[in-house]
Amino acid sequence: MSLEFTVSLRQPIQQLGLNQLVLGLSGGLDSMVLLELCHQLTQDTGIGLKAVYIHHGLSANADQWADFCQQQCLRRHIAFEVQKVQLNPAANIEAQARTARYSALAAFVITPQTALLTAHHADDQLETLLLALKRGAGPAGLSGIAALQSFAAGWLLRPLLDFSREQLEVFAKEQQLEWIEDESNSDTRFDRNFLRLQIMPLLQQRWPAFRQNALRSVTHIQQQQQFVEKQLQQLLPAVMHGAELDLKLLTEQDFTTQKLLVRRWLALSALNPSTDWLERFFTGLIGAKADAQPLLELDGKQIRRFADKAYITHSTEIPAAGVFVELKPGQAVNTDSGLFCLNQQNKGMALLATDDPLYLVFGLFSLPFKPAGQKHSKALKQWLKLWAIPPWQRLQLPVLVQNNQVVAVLGLASNTEPEQANAFIDWQKS
Repeated sequence: MSLEFTVSLRQPIQQLGLNQLVLGLSGGLDSMVLLELCHQLTQDTGIGLKAVYIHHGLSANADQWADFCQQQCLRRHIAFEVQKVQLNPAANIEAQARTARYSALAAFVITPQTALLTAHHADDQLETLLLALKRGAGPAGLSGIAALQSFAAGWLLRPLLDFSREQLEVFAKEQQLEWIEDESNSDTRFDRNFLRLQIMPLLQQRWPAFRQNALRSVTHIQQQQQFVEKQLQQLLPAVMHGAELDLKLLTEQDFTTQKLLVRRWLALSALNPSTDWLERFFTGLIGAKADAQPLLELDGKQIRRFADKAYITHSTEIPAAGVFVELKPGQAVNTDSGLFCLNQQNKGMALLATDDPLYLVFGLFSLPFKPAGQKHSKALKQWLKLWAIPPWQRLQLPVLVQNNQVVAVLGLASNTEPEQANAFIDWQKS
């Protein structure tokens, strides 16, 4: 068994050409097994190894556990560090602790030849599958924990996924390892503990091959999910314009492919919609009337439709409309939309300055504007429509006004060619 453990660790490290390992060390059985395996490997290969204990502050014993991990590393001459994270007791502790843990560990994975190692094993994989079933997850969720994936600047490697806790315990006793037991592991208020302590023993007693068969299903789902992801990666660019989703091109696909493509597009912005939300996307956003301006919220972001395209935007405050702020040469004006400075140093958008006051304003679209190179003057709102600027973006556009005429729309157009300019407006967005 010792050889099987060693091969499962050594093989991906060699394939990836890793020269630095970072181990998430808790002091529990599984992480102590992985610490010992990494210690044995790095002694032979000279690969760098550092262990990191994440101090969540959830247990009164956390300081003692950190000391235990430090002593175990000192005994093996392994670099060790404690990282403290803060959690909100009112939120989902399990999910919050996981997010904080990986965020802290990511700071140590700073090269492509570095991998974070975690000691997830086969029982963790099965629990993850059952929890995904409880949530009604799709294939991505049912594919469980990945043995290898990109992470931070390098990789995340889980070399113990093929081994059960029982196998880890046999190895630990053979190697005379010490480990600690987290008292929270017996608290069945946590879903994983409930599965581990009450459900899994019944399943294994009734069907001794349950774990093995379920994990084989996970492997099948992972393979199919990888294939689907590759296909979607090839299809998605064909239905996008820049960062926007082209809804006309999307609807040329069959409906199942449409839903998968929308999920993939949202995933680019780290958004993971529920089934109900996805239905609202098709009925409330794609299915809305042509002149409507539908808006959906998802995890703090806004999904909008304009001109048969879907946009992902941040929730931002709209500047007060119709408020004039005078711009004077060399004087910076700081607003919620950024920092503005009128200068003569050829820095920013070209202007033809006169002695008349120059004003910054937002949301005033009825004034006339004649962009450089155009023959006719039109109301600014007509140019914005012609340029296909989405309505929610128009309200955030800084407009420069002089003598009741628009002289520039920052980021879009000015009434002055650069070679004719005698002033410039510099804008640094906030």
